[in-house]
Amino acid sequence: MSYLYDSTSLDKDFGIRKDDDGDFRIGRSLIEFGENSDIYVDGKTYAGTPGLYELITRKKVNKSLITTGDLKNYRRILEASSAHKKHNNPKGPIKTTRGVKFREFISHNISWQE
Repeated sequence: MSYLYDSTSLDKDFGIRKDDDGDFRIGRSLIEFGENSDIYVDGKTYAGTPGLYELITRKKVNKSLITTGDLKNYRRILEASSAHKKHNNPKGPIKTTRGVKFREFISHNISWQE
């Protein structure tokens, strides 16, 4: 959970955030973390790999940690939580930014035909 303590590098557009009630969320979904680093979103479990943690927390990710499996799981989490949609609205348009993460990861991994 050390990923959550450096707030200057946290991705608040496409990553997790802490609500006023103390819960962590990504998009419109509650996100929880298991003792073994697994990640739980909308009833699904994702292996908490260093690469997936980079993707769900950082504005600028360490590419050397990211695997194809991490990208697939990040996409599933974005789609389940609508974190990639404007205002986290499942029916809204895809949220775009000029950030590195959007350009290098999200724009290439999310279907624009929704």
